Amino acid sequence: MIRLTTPMPHDHPARQRELLRVLARLEFVPARHLHALVAPTRHPVTFWRWLQTMHAHRMIWRHPVAAVRLPGGIGAANKAAPPCPPMLYGLTAHGREWLEREGVEDDPAVPERAIVRDWRRPEVKLGQLTHDLLVVEWCARAILGLRRSPMLHRVEVVMEYVSATNAKGQAIQRFDALVLVQMAPPRPGAAEPDSLPWGWAHPGAPGVLAWAIEIDRGTEPLMTLLGKAVMYRDLTVSGHYEATLGVTPLPVVVTPTARRAMQIAREWGHGWPGGRGIVAPIDRLADRHGGILWGRYKTLGFNPARDATLWEDLGLTQEQWDTPQEDKEESDG
Repeated sequence: MIRLTTPMPHDHPARQRELLRVLARLEFVPARHLHALVAPTRHPVTFWRWLQTMHAHRMIWRHPVAAVRLPGGIGAANKAAPPCPPMLYGLTAHGREWLEREGVEDDPAVPERAIVRDWRRPEVKLGQLTHDLLVVEWCARAILGLRRSPMLHRVEVVMEYVSATNAKGQAIQRFDALVLVQMAPPRPGAAEPDSLPWGWAHPGAPGVLAWAIEIDRGTEPLMTLLGKAVMYRDLTVSGHYEATLGVTPLPVVVTPTARRAMQIAREWGHGWPGGRGIVAPIDRLADRHGGILWGRYKTLGFNPARDATLWEDLGLTQEQWDTPQEDKEESDG
């Protein structure tokens, strides 16, 4: 039986729910992103104290991580290491049980696929941590950008999404992350939601996009990248994604350098000429370049490559993003 050593604040059930729902999807998250995603209006010290209370109740685990391992904000210059190592936070079995018991998820598969770790000794694999943190960084920053838009209707994230299997049930394609979003015109006078609109968009619903996130660290042979392009091509042409997701995902490749991005684009052009996919080196996704959602992406599979965005399947422009429809109607009136 778990002994509670610290009283749980009585006014935090909503943030508790949101924290656990985020961790159930992103596996582990640095504290700075949790603050922005769960309680952006709360003072950082207040949020930190509440985080420690959640840890004391063994609903979440924590693990120190060297500051040099954390993306300092995609594309940001390196900063001096803090006096205390930053912490990663993740879900424990107790936290997952709470999610299942409280029934806050419309989709029971969310807590089922959530990865939990031991509260006392959470096993964090250092060998792949840099890669995994880049995946988390992309997804967290995308969600932060999306939640600021009144057009966001639904969002769902699945880490290590197995998109296809063979006859034996073995994975033959796995995204680093699947991000599924549904955008809709904002309702006039609608209040800003207190929580993220988590949920799986209904197949065939309007305004739905899927992004297949692929983080490349420059370690895979180019032949492997050629194979990835061919796999995306075959599964797209066969209608596999439409049948399983209800929408064809856009491959989004993030690379360490511009040179690596060019190499991948060349291989992609061989494997899927004129095919879907966009690519960007990490430093072109910094806030000064438009951030994750509007960063400086280029097409894959085209020679020469052209500028591209995450939103072309919807025909959404940055001007429309910056000026939601309800604001435009008010200004026109």
